[in-house]
Amino acid sequence: MEKIGVFVAGGPAAGINGVIKGLVQEADNSSLRVLGFLAGAHGLVHGRFVQLTREMVEDIQVRGGSILGTSRFRITGDADVAKIVAHLREENVEGLVSIGGEGTLQLADRLRQAGVHIVHVPKTIDNDIEGVEQTFGFDTAVHVSARMLTAIKLDAQSSGLWFVVEIMGRFTGHLALEAGLASGCTRVLIPEAGHIDVDELAALVEARTKIGLNWGVILVAESAHFGEGHITRHGRLGGVSEVLADRLEVATAALGCTTKVRTSNLGYFLRCPEPTGFDRSYGAKLGLGAACFMQDPSRSGQMVTVVNDRFCGVPMESVAGKMKPVSLEGVRYQTLCSFARYESARADLEAQQLVRQRAGHTLQWLDAHATPDTIAEVAMRLGIGTDTLLEVLQDMAGSIQPVLDPSAPDAVDAPL
Repeated sequence: MEKIGVFVAGGPAAGINGVIKGLVQEADNSSLRVLGFLAGAHGLVHGRFVQLTREMVEDIQVRGGSILGTSRFRITGDADVAKIVAHLREENVEGLVSIGGEGTLQLADRLRQAGVHIVHVPKTIDNDIEGVEQTFGFDTAVHVSARMLTAIKLDAQSSGLWFVVEIMGRFTGHLALEAGLASGCTRVLIPEAGHIDVDELAALVEARTKIGLNWGVILVAESAHFGEGHITRHGRLGGVSEVLADRLEVATAALGCTTKVRTSNLGYFLRCPEPTGFDRSYGAKLGLGAACFMQDPSRSGQMVTVVNDRFCGVPMESVAGKMKPVSLEGVRYQTLCSFARYESARADLEAQQLVRQRAGHTLQWLDAHATPDTIAEVAMRLGIGTDTLLEVLQDMAGSIQPVLDPSAPDAVDAPL
């Protein structure tokens, strides 16, 4: 083997250039030349390529994007496949490396069936490729998302707002789940968990309002839905955050809550930022693995993965056309459910209910007679904050007039 090719297809993801560099480095170590086909499958069909040299790949691993470009150019039929095979033969390309997501994997499997010696490197920020624990680009997307969501969370807390933030992920919730965990979002909605329950979210807003938290951040995967089909815009997934914000305002108003809701979208800027250290090194490993697989005929038609610090090949035909959903039995989702229970303030509300049950007579007396000092003393004896006690009194529709009116006379003989 003297010459191999590589192409990138689908949406960009941080770490692509690291894979290309790892591939070229190991190919050079093995005296192989590498042709890089431009703009995805378009370059394969039309024979557009460059020879990748040491100078071209120097330090490209620190850059986002793809030095070869990428595209979603679709192969229309057997004629396009025949053109690709012909161009590879004309340039004496003896093997081909594809870098891409689930759609590119299907193209790679199609070329395998046409007799091309091909190896696939899985790539997507969505982390939804079957047979792979984690795709490169995912770590960077989570990192960037978490930073942005943390800033949004601080805005919500400072301004007394609720934010509904939409995030990429195609038909799975991997990116939403990990970014939501990393940033501590109030609630994370993913398609695997079923349809969005607006009434339950309104109850969440009401519960947090009762304990003085008039803010929150709801992160929603772009494919989350209301049981009425996916929401799309211009033929693509998108727009669920705006619909949810409108419905949430209506539902909270019905509960008597005045809720200010804003929307935001974490979209295309997650695909080409500077890669994290993990994605740089991971990309280099996958590039090395692809070069090694290229020189092993038994690896033809396999997808390169790393398992327990060893290269592992997954047959393309076993995973092509499949999608990896979030496991609802997994640790990640169980952690998310724990976060949701905590953020819903159930324990705080149960404490308030316990106060009502155990100290109803005292609270009625306080509502009519107490001074601020007495309120503070009762709160201390009950083991709760003064603010919490005042909220309980207000919830009981009392006037708390002595607390609001400093001129009220001190009360005596409080039934404590």
